[in-house]
Amino acid sequence: MKFLLGLSFFLLFLELEFVAQSDTNYFQQEVNYEIHVTLNDERHQLDGKETIWYKNNSKKTLNYIYFHLWPNAYKNHETALTKQLLEENNTMLYFSHDKHLGFIDGLEFKVNGEVAIWTITEENEDVAIVYLPEPLLSGESVEIYTPFSVKLPLGVFSRLGHMEQSYQITQWYPKPAVYDEKGWHQMPYLNQGEFYSEFGTFDVHITLPKNYRVGATGDLINGEAEMKWLDSIANYTATIEEFDTDLSFPESSSETKTLHYHQEKVHDFAWFADKRYHVLKGEVELPNSKEKVTTWAMFTNNEADLWKKSIEYLNDATYYYSLWNGDYPYKHVTAVDGALSAGAGMEYPNVTVIGQSGDAFSLETVIMHEVGHNWFYGILGTNERLHPWMDEGINSFNELRYVKTKYPERLLVGELDDKNEKIFNWFDMASHPHKHQYELAYLLNAKRNKDQPIELAAAEYTSLNYAGIVYSKSAIVFDYLKNYLGEEKFDKCMQRYFQEWKFKHPQPKDLRKIFEEETGENLDWFFDDMIKTTKKIDYKITRNKTDTLGNSLLKIKNNGKINGPFSISGIKDGKIVATQWYEPIAKKAFVSFEKGDYDTYKIDAQKNIPEINRQNNTLKAKGLFKTMEPLRLQWMGSIENPDKTQLFFSPIAGWNNNDKFMMGMAFYNSLIPSKKFEYILAPLYSFSTNEINGYAFAFYHIMPNTFIQNMALGASAKSFTRLNYREQELKYYKVNPRIEIDFRKNRARQAKSTFFSYEFVNIFEENTDFSKRDENGKVLYKDTINYFYINNINVGVKSKHPINPYMLKANVQQHQDFVKLNVEAHYSFAYKKPGTGLHFRFFVGRFLYNRDEQQNSRFNYNFSGNEASDYMYNELFLGRNDAVGRFNQQIAIIDGGFRNPVIPESQGQFMQANKWMNSVNVESSLFTKHLSLYADVGMAATLTRDFSGNEVDRVSDFAYNFGVAVNIVPDFFEIYLPITSSGELNQLKYQDKIRFVLNLKLIQPFQLIRKFDM
Repeated sequence: MKFLLGLSFFLLFLELEFVAQSDTNYFQQEVNYEIHVTLNDERHQLDGKETIWYKNNSKKTLNYIYFHLWPNAYKNHETALTKQLLEENNTMLYFSHDKHLGFIDGLEFKVNGEVAIWTITEENEDVAIVYLPEPLLSGESVEIYTPFSVKLPLGVFSRLGHMEQSYQITQWYPKPAVYDEKGWHQMPYLNQGEFYSEFGTFDVHITLPKNYRVGATGDLINGEAEMKWLDSIANYTATIEEFDTDLSFPESSSETKTLHYHQEKVHDFAWFADKRYHVLKGEVELPNSKEKVTTWAMFTNNEADLWKKSIEYLNDATYYYSLWNGDYPYKHVTAVDGALSAGAGMEYPNVTVIGQSGDAFSLETVIMHEVGHNWFYGILGTNERLHPWMDEGINSFNELRYVKTKYPERLLVGELDDKNEKIFNWFDMASHPHKHQYELAYLLNAKRNKDQPIELAAAEYTSLNYAGIVYSKSAIVFDYLKNYLGEEKFDKCMQRYFQEWKFKHPQPKDLRKIFEEETGENLDWFFDDMIKTTKKIDYKITRNKTDTLGNSLLKIKNNGKINGPFSISGIKDGKIVATQWYEPIAKKAFVSFEKGDYDTYKIDAQKNIPEINRQNNTLKAKGLFKTMEPLRLQWMGSIENPDKTQLFFSPIAGWNNNDKFMMGMAFYNSLIPSKKFEYILAPLYSFSTNEINGYAFAFYHIMPNTFIQNMALGASAKSFTRLNYREQELKYYKVNPRIEIDFRKNRARQAKSTFFSYEFVNIFEENTDFSKRDENGKVLYKDTINYFYINNINVGVKSKHPINPYMLKANVQQHQDFVKLNVEAHYSFAYKKPGTGLHFRFFVGRFLYNRDEQQNSRFNYNFSGNEASDYMYNELFLGRNDAVGRFNQQIAIIDGGFRNPVIPESQGQFMQANKWMNSVNVESSLFTKHLSLYADVGMAATLTRDFSGNEVDRVSDFAYNFGVAVNIVPDFFEIYLPITSSGELNQLKYQDKIRFVLNLKLIQPFQLIRKFDM
């Protein structure tokens, strides 16, 4: 026992020693700046010189220092910024004119007065490495000097730039990269993915024309005259009742001024200058220290009326963030109105830039959110690039808390009034609280298995997930934690976090350590599961019984993969009477709920938990069907209401030349977010044929956490008239059970995706039998049904890259009489003008087996894809089987893909392409996306029999097409005007050879919602 006790003390000593060593391993470098910069507002250029004092607080000797040269991110279309924007289908920087680009040059680094060798890194043009003439030992400092010049880009790409003479000067000077215990962080500039910088002191001297109003990091030094001028403008602005709409720029003053800004314990410096700014000034008292902080708002006439209350927004944000986290340590907070392209707002120490808002509430929340970044990014200097949730996520939680505190009755749809209340009630949207917007943003992808973990590098998120996970999910999971722990405990944790880590670089482990020490709780479920994985919370309440004391025993099942705490509420007449929190349940258990008179028991009635499925959270205290919600028939649609079983309906209309005008009703169960089981039933009545047409589908989605992203199992069906000629009204019926598989991407942001589908296509076609006559010789019409099936398999890979998209697809079709293998490939090259480029399509089709070449002629290949090629009824033709009229000139780019009619010929004789077909289709849009040249070339082969029954192979003559395409809506509505083509069909009148594509499949609303992605 004595030995065991001694061993325990020894192990405890080792553990404490390890913790102490871990704590003492922390260090951060110190970087102090003196910058002198002049703005040339005619050339939109900065000319400056910079002196840096860099102190090495690490234990290692440094031989070089990495520098960020972030203006070079705008230099060309090869930068990391351009590549990231292309991943988001943003081609603006890629296609921009040279005069709109930006860069930094004129650099001549000197270290302690000695010229230093430096070079741009191979990986990124906006990162340099400066080699130190002498090693920089631990604890020593070095002085680095360089002149620099920045050509400012047009302010439409990201954060740095100008819009005429409105300047957003951010990420603009040579800046050492962070060096910490993990080494160098020489990151390139990105739009999605923010920053990580060393703390220090900035002294920045800005020279510019005298009539510019400037909002900047830091306090003005010896700036009494400038401050007096700004005060006078603020006094005047406060008297304006109605602002002008003029946004023109006054002439720049011929005189210049130099403003000296000084700030300590910050890690960046930004400034904004505009001659048109109105100015407002205020003051807020901090809740703890009672110190006074000056607040400034600077804005143009663009949304001036909305900015009237901006001082209130600045004051309230500064007060509440100080109350919940710790007092603001600087002397001023400034918000400026700017031409921002990277989101609604962007934060910098002491100053934030705000883009166009649209309404007062949006302006308030953006100002408040960006002011909040002074805490979560500014004071607590986390690595935003690697751990974006530690700034954007926790800041969004504070934003949510701010709105709940200041506007507790705020709804998802805003404020209700006499005009909109009935409308929102009609659409079942008037009961959702403001917080639900965060939940919806998360669920949009989470319910489709496309979400990503909260703990992930910023550059790895899809655009939709960056908003829905980093901002929204992080906000609601921290709100969950606050409600579980209670405000007092939670605030104590956050205030300790602030005090211990202000002006430092905290990591996720540091935040976790504080929460677990302060609360005494094991928070694995939060920091390991909620933060690091995409596991979901899904508690289900199934039944109730009563114990011997009269308390309710509620059976709870954990259908999710997170064992997190949960709450249950007893509800009477729609109001919460009592709420109890419970510790996590791994699988299922009965929990006791206090005795009372309740109509309903509900898990998470206050919606504090990020539940993936709220449909199973409610149990009626009495009656039948205790877990079933009442049915609500809802016109058009709504967002998901967990308290109702929703059935949506909407009037629909359609038209084709066979059925003419049709009207009907669509019934469906899902809009936003999507459900695992989705269905649509859409009957349509034809006023011409007096027949019921329509379509339907039902699919169940399986979402395994494997290489498969989503597997959809289900079936679809449709029926319309395929021929309406004289007295014949013949319909088709298509029923196809189907499986679709989307494979998980190696990287969620990548443009390339892989797909697979199998469908068992069943086609039933009405036909008329003319073969029988009566005794008088009159033809007897007899309706028959022709049935055939096709097993149809598609597998392929495609890329949606905006510059070089491609697609490669293999298709196998099996019929009782044939087997076909088709390979189709697309590849595009973009020219330097937006919307223009060169597109190739290749098609290779083979009959691997064809039992009866003549009998199955309808399944042969065609050079031009009309309804004859569409025997599986995949396309939407307005005039299917029309013999005359313009609707029979609609085509689809299938089979040979010829834009104009060409029939395979051999030595002047038409032939059936019942063996193989090869084709190449080329299209080039040189000057505009609405006009292009096209060319189609191809060959085909047929298998026939001679008079003796012997097989004879024939290869067609070389077929071609050449013409001009008028792309009214590219890829949707295009008209093909032939110039020349091969074959006997040249005898057709010119207007009869014109063809058009009307790709109606692209605008099917339910498919658009299902496939929506960013």
